[in-house]
Amino acid sequence: MTDASFEQHMTDARDEHLVPGREIHLRDMRGHRFWEVDLITGASQDDAIANIWNTTGVCDPTPEQLGALDADVIARENGALDAWLNPVRHWAFDQIDVREAGDDRTFGGITGTWMGAADAATMLHATVQDSYSPGYVYGGNAFTYLEGSDVYLLDAPDGEVFILKSIVPQPDVSIGADGLAHLASRLELPDGWGFRMLHLDQDLEVSAAGHDNLAHVMQDNLHNVYQGSDVGRAFSLLCMQEAER
Repeated sequence: MTDASFEQHMTDARDEHLVPGREIHLRDMRGHRFWEVDLITGASQDDAIANIWNTTGVCDPTPEQLGALDADVIARENGALDAWLNPVRHWAFDQIDVREAGDDRTFGGITGTWMGAADAATMLHATVQDSYSPGYVYGGNAFTYLEGSDVYLLDAPDGEVFILKSIVPQPDVSIGADGLAHLASRLELPDGWGFRMLHLDQDLEVSAAGHDNLAHVMQDNLHNVYQGSDVGRAFSLLCMQEAER
C-alpha cells in the first residue's frame, strides 16, 4: 500500500469511527485484562485496513464468551473481509489516555471501543505472522508508567528502544510482584537485540502524538506487545535511572 493510499485509508477510518470529543482516561491499569478484535475491511486483501476494537474500560469478557467467538461469523456480521481475534492480554503501564476514541461495537456479547487502525498487511506482518518486526499503527493514545515502577525494554540493533506495553500471561510470566522476572528467559531474541529492566525515577509517558498518532509497535515471540521510541518521538529514556540488579 502506498503512503498516499495509507493516509487516505486512515482518514476514512477516522471519519467513519471517531466520535467527536470522546476521550477515555483510566488509572490503575497495570495488570488490567483486555481483549482486541481487528476487523479487516477494504476492496481486497491487497488494499485492506485493520480497524481495532478494544474492551478496555467498557467490557471484561469471560473465558466462556471468548471461547464462543467465531472469526468467520464476526467478519460476516460486520461486512468485513476477515476478523483477527487477539489473545487476552494485560496492560503493563499504569495510566491510559485515549484522546481520540471511536465508536463502540459488540462482538458475540463482547463490547469494544474503536482505538485505531493500521494497514492490514503491516498489521499482519508486525503482530500476527512475525515477531520482532515493527510496523506503524494509528491511534490517539498515550500510556504512562509512573515513577517508582519497573519497565521492560527491548533494544533493537539500530538503537531504537521498545517498551513492554502489554503481555499475554504465560507460566511464570504475568503482571504482578516479580511476575516478569522470568520473561527474559522465554524470549527468543534475534541477533543484536537486548532485553533489560529499568526502574523509573520519574513518570514516563509514551505517545505517538509527535508522529501524527502513528505508533511503532511489534510483538515478541510470546505475543507480548511493545511500542518503540521511534527516534525519540514517542518517548526518551535519557533522563531515566537504570535499576541495579
